[in-house]
Amino acid sequence: MKILLLSGKLDSGGAPRVCYQIARHLSERIELTVAFLGGEDGLIEPFERADIPVKRLAERPISLNAARALNRHLHNYRYDLVHTHMMSAGLIGRPVAKMHGIPVIHTIHTNYEMRPIKAKIADVFSATFGDLAISVSESVDKSLPAYYLSKREIVYNCIDIEKIREEASVAWTDLEWTDNLNETAPIVANVARYDPKKRRIDLIDSFQSVLDQFPNAQLVLTGRRVKRQQQLAQRTRELGISANVYFVGFVENPQTVYQHADVIALPSESEGFSIGMLEAMVHRKPVVASKIPAFVDALGEDYPGYVPVRSPEALGETLCSTLTDPSYREEMKEIMADRIERFSGDRAANAYLDLYQAQTRL
Repeated sequence: MKILLLSGKLDSGGAPRVCYQIARHLSERIELTVAFLGGEDGLIEPFERADIPVKRLAERPISLNAARALNRHLHNYRYDLVHTHMMSAGLIGRPVAKMHGIPVIHTIHTNYEMRPIKAKIADVFSATFGDLAISVSESVDKSLPAYYLSKREIVYNCIDIEKIREEASVAWTDLEWTDNLNETAPIVANVARYDPKKRRIDLIDSFQSVLDQFPNAQLVLTGRRVKRQQQLAQRTRELGISANVYFVGFVENPQTVYQHADVIALPSESEGFSIGMLEAMVHRKPVVASKIPAFVDALGEDYPGYVPVRSPEALGETLCSTLTDPSYREEMKEIMADRIERFSGDRAANAYLDLYQAQTRL
């Protein structure tokens, strides 16, 4: 069986990382090629280290050049199935694959209700060309409208549990992002990109109450420096907490941030199914998170560390409780240890392989 995994971009975001996990776990069981339409390509190196072929098709993901390049690629290589990820790959990949008579399935990574209107229209239109749509969580599946004309399944996002633990084993003194931090002071971390939906502004606004109880506490925010980071930095200066907030930039190995943090804060107002949440669970780090469907899918309804969306006051109070109460932290860790295995890479890869085989037999 010959499969093309097609992504829009190949950056370090959640969808390309899921592509990597699928490819890594299935590359010895099926013939698999990874291609991306264009844009950022920061995740190419891990694929190459795993001896998984990767092909860039164009410079921009949504472009006529990308569509033409994919058309040529499918003409030159005979695939049994195309598996698309990200809106741009679905928009271009589903109709082009269908034009070649190739079965195509599409993985939906984001909550439909939170998408821009243009993305909604593009996805609904291209869904008519697909044979199967796969949601990465129950909450994503439930967000799809009744007029989303495609058969549907759910396969939860996946991670490589053992590899993540292995990557985290780096000493504090060997890390660059820790240069200006105090190893003995509490660290609250948020590993994400600068997207307003991540609600980092709420985390910053909550941190003054944390500092009232823990004056030497440190807030660590990762991510490539963009205009949004400058705005958040200005907010820390307005609040007088800039000395305790660290914008550490892009961290090549984010597992080390989880490993050395005391608490992970995830106040997002919307997620498809957060890889960052799963990574925090692997490290059994206490997580304080907004109670949104994607996080409940991961942690369960009874997890004690939820806070309301857009509530800096509740976020600050729960962060303080987590840092103060060892029994509270242990309750969180026990729930994570009980649930994390259901999101392993092997489990998801087997589910995808079953779907590949079912679609190619039709």
